[in-house]
Amino acid sequence: MPLLSLKNLSISFSNNQVVQDISFDLSAQKITALVGKSGSGKSLTALAIIGLVRKAKISGEIIFDGKNLLALDEKELCKIRGKEIGMVFQDPNTSLNPLHKIGKQIAEAITIHQPKISKKDLKNRVDELLKMVELESLSARLDNYPHQLSGGQKQRVMLAIALANNPKILIADEPTTALDVKIQNEILDLILRLKNELQLCVLFITHNQRAVAKIADEVIEIKEGKLVEQSRENPPAERSRNQGKIPATELGFDSPQPAAYRLEVKNLSVAIKKSRLLSDLSFSLNSGENLGIIGESGSGKSTLALALSGLIAYSGEINFFTNSSSRDLQSRSWRSSTSSGLTRFARNDEVKNLRREVQIVFQDPFSSLNPRMMVKDIIEEGLVIHKTKNPSVEQSRNLSSSASLFKRQEPIRDFDSAQPKVSMMMKKLHLPLDLQNRYPHELSGGQRQRVAIARALILNPRILILDEPTSALDTTTQNEIINLLLEIQQTREISYILISHDLDVVAQIADQTLTLKNGTISSQKL
Repeated sequence: MPLLSLKNLSISFSNNQVVQDISFDLSAQKITALVGKSGSGKSLTALAIIGLVRKAKISGEIIFDGKNLLALDEKELCKIRGKEIGMVFQDPNTSLNPLHKIGKQIAEAITIHQPKISKKDLKNRVDELLKMVELESLSARLDNYPHQLSGGQKQRVMLAIALANNPKILIADEPTTALDVKIQNEILDLILRLKNELQLCVLFITHNQRAVAKIADEVIEIKEGKLVEQSRENPPAERSRNQGKIPATELGFDSPQPAAYRLEVKNLSVAIKKSRLLSDLSFSLNSGENLGIIGESGSGKSTLALALSGLIAYSGEINFFTNSSSRDLQSRSWRSSTSSGLTRFARNDEVKNLRREVQIVFQDPFSSLNPRMMVKDIIEEGLVIHKTKNPSVEQSRNLSSSASLFKRQEPIRDFDSAQPKVSMMMKKLHLPLDLQNRYPHELSGGQRQRVAIARALILNPRILILDEPTSALDTTTQNEIINLLLEIQQTREISYILISHDLDVVAQIADQTLTLKNGTISSQKL
């Protein structure tokens, strides 16, 4: 007897059908993996189960405990959502309330369904949940806000909230996305342990075939909104070992020859209040060279990216070299992290040019893309701000010097003049042109990440900082993005700083690798 059954589930928006006639069962004490490429309908299917798909036409049945969930009103769904069926959403940064403390958010999940629980029992339950998800160390830090936690800690908090009321079913939507390999394995082991201890039924949504091979009892594959394969066995060992890796022979690119320094970092340190996040980092990056930065969750990788981008205050030196001269990023522009300082600096032409030449793709595209702007406006915005048209790939091949590569082009005054560049970049990143008039929330996680990459690349930067750029993408799209980045490097004078927990991706793109541990460089490989 299945615990939950989907029968001919179909979902459409306007005339666009995104999920078509999907049927499968979820069994008690089993982990079912729902896999598929970015935009295939995985997350939408999960949201439909808990009644969170709005403004859509939904048909079929979702049977749970003898009831069709699609026929229930919101009041009845609220009794099931968070109590009988818990969900860990794809992005803890947008799922956790940034204005509420961690302890309050875990407690709230309990009191919604148990309003009469005593304060003593509530505190005991919160402590029990923290222990359950292996966050005992956080018991003394319940007054912390989400931004004060590492990615792995936030994901465990999400698990604690989802398990707060002992649900029968746990839906985990990409729970290991953007986590380093060690933390990924810890989260997977935790889900396996919780499944056995709590006798959970788990719907595990992912594009990570290694995770599937490790924990799934059953695998369901969705492609373009249709169920294409269903198996009650894990992927064969040989297949699962090779999936997610990028064969070097298929990339077909040689590593660029090193040239003069493009970036030199000396004794870089970052401290917030009394907490030291980075300590005395020193390294250099040559022109046309790629730097890989790896490390465990909370090691300081993203903090380093923010410092290099001039988005947080730091001590030490970050020297950017161009045309045989250097600029100290701190003294010239990025010494202050206050909003007033950043506003003042933004009016400085020197800083403006530097920001165009040093671009960053943030780890979380959902929170870094303006939710009120359409895709075309997001990608085009940088061109308008800098009033420059970046050269096309073909034009770049004909440019012989970095000076001509980055010289100002004809000013852009409106979207019509920028539109060909936007369309070209969308095609390069395999973004359908009909997405131009959509908003970020209407895109899949992978599509949002590609929009973020397009927004950065369209300015033709000298240095592109990529903070987990492929973490939200399926294996096929990961390969496409890596191939694209290397192709662009063959035609443009650009260096990449790649932050990732995927060692295979780092190995294929990086000329040198830094390993961070507790805010210091623990190893450096050339």
